[in-house]
Amino acid sequence: MDYAALKVIHITGIAMTFIGLTGILALKMAGGAPMAKRMIFHLAYGIGLLVIIGTGFALAGKLGVTAQPWVAGKGVIWVLAAASIVLANRFSRFAGPIVVFFIALVATAGYLAIYKP
Repeated sequence: MDYAALKVIHITGIAMTFIGLTGILALKMAGGAPMAKRMIFHLAYGIGLLVIIGTGFALAGKLGVTAQPWVAGKGVIWVLAAASIVLANRFSRFAGPIVVFFIALVATAGYLAIYKP
């Protein structure tokens, strides 16, 4: 697949993941909702994570980089994003710092992708 198309799909996966996380957090802050109403956010989150990891490996392969420090950093960010559902589900009373954490994850991933330190 074309490099630019992979990038678009990758960014779409990032959007899906963090829309899902913030949706789950918002519903928890509003007093909760039945699983049927939360399912769309859980699906966006899960599918987004799978899209991110799949296209991330494809993009790294296209660039010919595998064992670079910034690639490992992106892997750590992916693990933190995957674990963030616990924060959204259980610690909604700390919504402000959690949203800042989500923003920091995206900003750090963007920095690593653009500058490749």
